[in-house]
Amino acid sequence: MATQARPLFRLYRSVWASLDLLLPPTCGGCEQQGARWCVKCQAETKLLEPPWCDLCGDSLLQPGVCGHCQAFPPHFVAARSWASFTGPIRQAIHRLKYKRDVSLGVVLAEPLVDFYSKLNWNCDLVIPVPLGLARLKERGYNQSDLLARPLSLAVGIPYQSTGLIRVHETRSQVGLTFTQRRENVSGAFQALPESVSGRRVLVIDDVATSSATLDACAVALIEAGSKEVFALTLARAGYQTN
Repeated sequence: MATQARPLFRLYRSVWASLDLLLPPTCGGCEQQGARWCVKCQAETKLLEPPWCDLCGDSLLQPGVCGHCQAFPPHFVAARSWASFTGPIRQAIHRLKYKRDVSLGVVLAEPLVDFYSKLNWNCDLVIPVPLGLARLKERGYNQSDLLARPLSLAVGIPYQSTGLIRVHETRSQVGLTFTQRRENVSGAFQALPESVSGRRVLVIDDVATSSATLDACAVALIEAGSKEVFALTLARAGYQTN
């Protein structure tokens, strides 16, 4: 549980909490003052539950493997998402990603910690999905890093922010079909063998849609010698299927 987290995570979390004393926080989901993520928004968040695809974690009517994963088997062992990309969590991710509310990273990482603890994946390295240099320069930070770093501290798994890099700038995946998403990120990533070889890698991102980005990351990691790749995202969104 996040409340029973390791000392480094408790210290990391307390630093952010101390900043709240200087600048009272507003909720990432509803913008009410008093907390960065309020009880009401947590209660209104739609959590993803089985049955889901054994591989990509997309919702299914019954257990098994979805049609896309049957047609295009992913290179990761499994991917899972904590919540549906709707309602308060959608608003919170938008604030984290586009409105520079970086304080949301640690509070939104906490449910991921609890969620990961129930998966029994036994990973030994945490890596965030990297941004391209242009987008990183424009935004000033990587929102996936803000989720991945506190998670690694909480679960006691080594963190490597530079073990995976984006070698090609890609256009936004928003509005693209399944096929277009795969083509857009194909060959976009490269992993460093000295960082990832022989490791069971946990890749962290904010939102999964078709899982194309996660799979492209897994391809790069496997090519660099990673033993296995797992993926975890805060939320999952729907997409066009053709």
